[in-house]
Amino acid sequence: MNSQPLVSVVIPTYNRGHLIKDSIESVFNQTYKNIELIIVDDASTDNTKEIVTSIKNDRLVYIRMEDNRGPSAARNKGIKTAKGEIVAFLDSDDRWYPEKTEEQVKLLINSGKPVGAVFCGMEFYDYKTKEKTGEHIITVDIKKNFLKGKHFLTPPMVTVLAYKKVLEEVGGLDETLKANEDTELAIKICKNYEFALLNKVLVKVTRNHEQLMANDKNYIKAREIIFYKHYDFLSKDILFGLAKQIANYSILHSDISKAKKFTIEALKLRPLNIKTIGQLALLAISPGLTKKIFSEKHSGTVKLSGLKT
Repeated sequence: MNSQPLVSVVIPTYNRGHLIKDSIESVFNQTYKNIELIIVDDASTDNTKEIVTSIKNDRLVYIRMEDNRGPSAARNKGIKTAKGEIVAFLDSDDRWYPEKTEEQVKLLINSGKPVGAVFCGMEFYDYKTKEKTGEHIITVDIKKNFLKGKHFLTPPMVTVLAYKKVLEEVGGLDETLKANEDTELAIKICKNYEFALLNKVLVKVTRNHEQLMANDKNYIKAREIIFYKHYDFLSKDILFGLAKQIANYSILHSDISKAKKFTIEALKLRPLNIKTIGQLALLAISPGLTKKIFSEKHSGTVKLSGLKT
């Protein structure tokens, strides 16, 4: 591979006409110039098409989907269209620091095998105030964590840059998932490759506006699919956490059959876990009381990620 390979940047978008221009500018302002930008419009109903096509740049490719199929399908369309040896991802309401592509390409090329993708840190900005609200860098070894760790961690898509051949080899993103599709992609990549970390904050993520976030039901369904699809790869601790999360969510939503099923799955992974044994017994004796106890226990839980196991 040459030292300046073409990088295809894929931006999926839906009704982000009022935000996407800044994202596009952040790509064309990269210090790394061998870039093509692929905008995949997921059948927007606003002025996204007009905004994007008004930008005259021969490195810009605009694709419009015939119907709304979600960000995974849009990203897969971008990957398929990409002419570059390397693919990077950005969301239509976020921005990159100018040096992101240059530094990540250098890291990817110099890492050699078995590194198939790289990622970096990100910082968060409030949409209304424009003020920075925090930052996040995953410093653990992504593959090692999937194999032996305890936490369901993944590099956010907007921080990832990967070889196109790697993305194609693993089949791209699973379009049946309405949440956690980035995690599932990372798991597939880690089965044959590794992620390298560029330990710098190079992405600005916009928050606190009408983002296209999946609801809790979609997250639980995605975790259920991932649980079975990658059961033989993920660590027992991660699988246990997923099983308990699905079981607890099912209790709260009166799906007692599924709650029992995944409590049993959790016990297969940790047969001597007292709390889980007690949970299964309580489900068998009094499902109604179980739901009441769990409802009180999780009354302050706002996000699915905070659901206790």
